Amino acid sequence: MTPSDRPQYDPRTLLNSQQLIITVIDPVTYKVVFQNQTSQAKFGDISSRTCHEHIAGCEVPCTFCKLPKTIETGLPTASEVPLPNDEHLLVQWSKVQTTSGETHIVETITDITDLKRQQAETDRLVKKLSATNRDLIQANQLLQDQSVRDSLTGLYNHSHFEQTLKHLCALALRAMRPLSLLFVDLDNFKQINDLYGHTTGDQVLREIGWLLDSQQGPDRGIARASDFAARYGGEEFALILPDTSMDGALSAAERLRLRVTTLTMLPELSALKSRSFSLTCSVGVASFPIHAGNPNDLVVAADNAVYAAKRAGKNCVRMAVPAAPPPPASDPLVGS
Repeated sequence: MTPSDRPQYDPRTLLNSQQLIITVIDPVTYKVVFQNQTSQAKFGDISSRTCHEHIAGCEVPCTFCKLPKTIETGLPTASEVPLPNDEHLLVQWSKVQTTSGETHIVETITDITDLKRQQAETDRLVKKLSATNRDLIQANQLLQDQSVRDSLTGLYNHSHFEQTLKHLCALALRAMRPLSLLFVDLDNFKQINDLYGHTTGDQVLREIGWLLDSQQGPDRGIARASDFAARYGGEEFALILPDTSMDGALSAAERLRLRVTTLTMLPELSALKSRSFSLTCSVGVASFPIHAGNPNDLVVAADNAVYAAKRAGKNCVRMAVPAAPPPPASDPLVGS
């Protein structure tokens, strides 16, 4: 098809066929030199009038107007304009040359209200989804914590203690570093429940939990950040002391024993103090691998040390008995 055979269109007809608001502006005077029919339907006939007064209602060129930048750079520019009625417009400017060599600006206006509302709704849903995800993560974390913690004291429970002890013993063996275990058993705890009720008994257990919890810091508790405390069962507690020798464990056990005797000074346990009840504990100490060569035997050694403390009159610390050395290997030649 030769150029003469191609369809010919009136430029005004093409511009009037568009649903966009199209306005041609003289950049020197800001006066409108052409409007398509969509522009006229929106603003009326504003030919030879300034665009900022009759389109945007501004006495001077609008702050969002990028017409000067388009003239300066020759590149198209655009601004998103929020309106007081919660509508949004996308205003674009592009530079054109007339057949007579004059420079004009073509301004197009697109109503993007629906798009912005969809974006706002999407943002709202994304934020809601993010908040829901955070809630789910927190709920899952809470469920995970509840599955490994004792509900009364907040310390770790028996099953998690066993898993952690195996893990820490393996680390100690690999690094050839000491590890110690304290078993703490409250003395005469049944008398507390019988004399003062289970509410007071539960509060005693909570205070022991606070005392052993490594998250409480040195001002409230006795445990280090690396220590692991658990409620082993009933009124019996366990404290794993990584990287702690037998002497260090004995010292920690004695500090713990003394701190337990001061718990009756707390307002929460004032009922015990009013009747001069002595709150004490018996502590058994066992060190790995001196007293046991595996986690199960370490628990047995610490537990036996607690019973030794009970037999010694309670309110004291006792060390476990060293593990017996393995029997020597038999000589296959003997007796042959």
